[in-house]
Amino acid sequence: MFLDEAVITVHGGKGGRGAVSWRREKYVPKGGPDGGDGGRGGDVYIMADENTDTLSDYMSRKKFEAWKGDFGKGQNKGGKDGEDLVLLVPPGTVVTEVTSGKDGKGEVLCELVAHGDRLLAAHGGRGGFGNAHFKSSVRQQPDFAELGEPGEEKTVKMELKLVADVGIIGYPSVGKSSLIAAMSAARPKIAPYPFTTLIPNLGVTEVSGRSYVLCDIPGLIEGASEGKGLGDAFLRHIERCGVLLHLLDISKALREGEEPDAQVLVEDYRAIRKELEAYSPTLSRKRELVLLNKIDLVGNDAKALVKALKKAKITVMASISAATRTGVDDLKKALLPIVIEEREKRAEERLQSAEEERKKLPVLRPHLSASRMGAYRIERMTDGSLRVSGQRLEQFTKMTDFDKEGAVRRFQNVVERVGLKKAIEKMWDGSSPVLIGGIRVEEYL
Repeated sequence: MFLDEAVITVHGGKGGRGAVSWRREKYVPKGGPDGGDGGRGGDVYIMADENTDTLSDYMSRKKFEAWKGDFGKGQNKGGKDGEDLVLLVPPGTVVTEVTSGKDGKGEVLCELVAHGDRLLAAHGGRGGFGNAHFKSSVRQQPDFAELGEPGEEKTVKMELKLVADVGIIGYPSVGKSSLIAAMSAARPKIAPYPFTTLIPNLGVTEVSGRSYVLCDIPGLIEGASEGKGLGDAFLRHIERCGVLLHLLDISKALREGEEPDAQVLVEDYRAIRKELEAYSPTLSRKRELVLLNKIDLVGNDAKALVKALKKAKITVMASISAATRTGVDDLKKALLPIVIEEREKRAEERLQSAEEERKKLPVLRPHLSASRMGAYRIERMTDGSLRVSGQRLEQFTKMTDFDKEGAVRRFQNVVERVGLKKAIEKMWDGSSPVLIGGIRVEEYL
């Protein structure tokens, strides 16, 4: 089943907790702590794979979590790290972090264009230190260890925009599926009624030892950008095509006992162009080649129609018949140099885009990204609570085992040493909640 959109939740593996253990050997008094550290949780990656052409794997299952890290053990043995989880998607998938609601807008995290491109979607949590880590001259018997850090959790929207060299567009039943079948080994459904094609079809054409990819876009109609017909569900796939083949159906211009009416084709062409421009400015600027199809209906002579279209400022690249394959081989050869030229342009644009991205000034958020314990910010919320944010401080709080007295004393020592306790006392009314990373800590200050 073809699926080109999916919203899923990815969760990095939780880190393993550290061990509380004591060295016990015969004839060795006062062995001391020997609890090992927990293993790190696995990361979640999203990777483009050319052997995948749909997001259907994410239709029913919506939550994906990497493996957890193992617990630490005695004799200073560390826990095993959790395995990474790799989610495979087709090339051309855009990954966006959803920040508001199931289908809400968010920041684009990455565009996975080529085979092997991958995104680190969710970090695994750090493993907790065992009690051997906390031994010192003033803490000779640490009776606590750290908990494993929870893995990062995100809701992401994956949107597939098929990557093809040539996209075939046009009204329903103009012969798009017949053309891709004539030019490649693809075998799409072909029938004499509108909207036969319900999903995009891909085909590979080989010419002179080179190949390029064709994409048959389901039929567009007037109002498609507003949801009419099959709606705008497939317009996104046209954005990634290198060049567009706009197919016009000669049969629409035929009237019994009359000369072909080119104005019908002009109106069809303009209607589709209007929808492309309404959907995206990118589509309006994309290179487009116009083809006349079904010339077998006019005795393989469409010169009059080509001339009439030219007067309407519509240049026809070629006249063909996909059904009888008239002109198809010449079309395949003529498209090859155009495809190569567009590939080079897209490669250059990607390099320029990457260079521009590199030159952008970074947005510094020291309280959120710094690894120092003292980098934090305190905010008073509308409900009166105080919320403390800071990457390292939040991590430290989540990994503190507040059921152990020694761990609580360590927590109190750290918040006092970094000045957080005094800062909170200046803003605190003595009764409202104080939260660090979602954990209430006022009773431990």
